[in-house]
Amino acid sequence: MKKLLVLIIISSIVSCNRSKGFEDETNGKKELDYSDAFEFKLEAIKRVEIFSYPDRLAWDTLRHKGIIRNNKIDFDASMINEKVTLLKENQIRELFNLIKIHCKVEGDVAPYSSCYMPRNLILFYNDKNKIIGHIELCFECGTSESSNNLKENWDYCKDDVKDFFKKAGIKYFVDSEEKEEKERLFLDSLKTTKIVNNKVLK
Repeated sequence: MKKLLVLIIISSIVSCNRSKGFEDETNGKKELDYSDAFEFKLEAIKRVEIFSYPDRLAWDTLRHKGIIRNNKIDFDASMINEKVTLLKENQIRELFNLIKIHCKVEGDVAPYSSCYMPRNLILFYNDKNKIIGHIELCFECGTSESSNNLKENWDYCKDDVKDFFKKAGIKYFVDSEEKEEKERLFLDSLKTTKIVNNKVLK
């Protein structure tokens, strides 16, 4: 009887371990990790900059995809609301882990949405102060565009990345009707504003 009981317990433990292993194998990060598509590794990143700004496509007259040129942001920098710099290795690692994993959380992504109202930008720098990659994000739609050396992460976990941004110090998010209206009024005001000799005229 005791032997039978022992065999049942051992069998249960083995079964649980096999089930857990199978679960990890199918649902774990390894299967969804697409960092092999990146042309640089985590170790190459020495600094990260995160920016926020109003919907870029509403005011960027160039509206081009290549928003980085000659190691600089190639749009009107005066429209930037916030800039946060990450230098700590643990912060950089946490962000890298967030962008390298495909998100499979239902309702958290919009991988095929045509909507694109980007308000955030991530720049990755190496030890020579050179931008080695970038990702621009639209939290409202869950879409993004990235440099050619980063696979476009259309299905990043927007809620997780947004939480990281907030923790890092980014505060500008248009996630309510009130904030949408406030941004719209601001952008409308730009259409009737002229700048002459660095002076704002209306």
